Amino acid sequence: FTSPRPATTTPVGSSTPTPEDCDSSLCELIKDSLFTECHALVPPQQYYDACVFDSCVVPNSGMECASLQTYAALCAHEGVCIDWRNHTQGACPVTCPSHREYRACGPAEEPTCGSSSSLQNDTGLVEGCFCPEGTTSYAPGFDVCVEFCGCVGPDDVPRKFGERFEFDCKDCVCLEGGRGIICQPRKCSQKPLSECKEDGTYLVTEVNPDDTCCTITSCKCNAGLCREKPPVCSLGFELKSEMVPGRCCPLYSCVPKNVCVVGNAEYQPGSPVYSSKCQDCVCTGSRNSTTQLNVISCTHVPCSTSCSPGYELVEAPGECCMKCEQTHCIINQPSGQYILKPGDRKRDPTNNCTFFSCMKTNNQFISSISNITCPEFDASACLPGSVTLMPNGCCRKCILRNETRIPCSTIPVTKEISHAGCSKLVTMNYCSGSCGTFAMYSAEAQALDHRCTCCKEGRTSQRKVVLDCPHGGSRDYTYTHIESCLCQDTMCKLPPTPGTGPTALPPSKG
Repeated sequence: FTSPRPATTTPVGSSTPTPEDCDSSLCELIKDSLFTECHALVPPQQYYDACVFDSCVVPNSGMECASLQTYAALCAHEGVCIDWRNHTQGACPVTCPSHREYRACGPAEEPTCGSSSSLQNDTGLVEGCFCPEGTTSYAPGFDVCVEFCGCVGPDDVPRKFGERFEFDCKDCVCLEGGRGIICQPRKCSQKPLSECKEDGTYLVTEVNPDDTCCTITSCKCNAGLCREKPPVCSLGFELKSEMVPGRCCPLYSCVPKNVCVVGNAEYQPGSPVYSSKCQDCVCTGSRNSTTQLNVISCTHVPCSTSCSPGYELVEAPGECCMKCEQTHCIINQPSGQYILKPGDRKRDPTNNCTFFSCMKTNNQFISSISNITCPEFDASACLPGSVTLMPNGCCRKCILRNETRIPCSTIPVTKEISHAGCSKLVTMNYCSGSCGTFAMYSAEAQALDHRCTCCKEGRTSQRKVVLDCPHGGSRDYTYTHIESCLCQDTMCKLPPTPGTGPTALPPSKG
């Protein structure tokens, strides 16, 4: 365990983070009832603020655990033991060695076999890993917990006074009175050295399996000491060594590996073998009785006789077959597929305003789709029969009427309807605007054709309105409402005088 971390201070000019700014659920433990007993002894606010700051500035770094550990250590110093780690849902774990156990509050100086009882009573409370109950730390510098105080040798195993044991091939004893451990070397019965006469064997000294503290010398076999050297096998063959019972050195022979051999390469059965560009070869599982190597089977490479649309077969120098090479642009559209030569331009049959084109740059075929954007066109502003297509075949044009007046349309007006002494202000429409009036030579009639149109009502409806009467009464009334206006053929004459009654239509203008 490290010493408690000092409380973090907030930098000057920065605002102190609050629990609302970030997740500080661990920091809330400092102010929780878990530490209530310590709050009066160690004010928690400073450590809570430091914990919240760490949670905001360096989240997921474990710094909140350091703030909790610091505050718990100060509480322990004041004599208040808080086992807080079990309340963090595993966020602040502690792992102790297998021979020790965790305690939230233990002695600052753990008792040992050599420490006095008065020293044990004066120790403070600290968090850490301690010897389990019923055991004692043997001595400072020895990380050993013992059930009884005796000796601890170089093997870190506690021994009782008078206990004899074996260590590092020595006979040892734990002396009475705490005088330590003394050891004497083991005595081994050395066997006479033997002479190795068999080819490939040599003398070796090894641990005696019956007494691991002593060694014995015996003869071992090492094929590297044999006088016979293994032969070098040719490609497609492998070295086989055969051991004969009672013999140290092996017998060697070269056996086929069940592979095909081409040049300086081996091929497994079923794998392709490169022979030439015009042949597809494969290694078979059949073996040649003379060479003892597998046979290679070859077939001529099939060549393509057709290409995809937009591609054509061309000669490929150094190749067995002709290859497909792109010669046209390929444009795929919902209306179909279009194949164009470089420099060609084609109109979309479903849309006169869309063109497809093809060009070749640096051996790359580039296709493009162009759309013609037409200017706004108002057919009502044209002379009848003069609408034609522009040279691009997409946009329309016409001979405009020589007029600047507003086209025929409905215009709202608020009028008072009166009937039987009752009245009401009603918003209704009237027709107003320009319509075409012209004279044009007619080839069919071989004379001038005069045409006159007038802005009139096109669609009307009957609407009801409630008229307000004097003295608080009311009366239902029905009038004709103009829904739309349009230009209609008419005789060129003065319009009738508009009526003044409540059902009369507003005047129209030709």
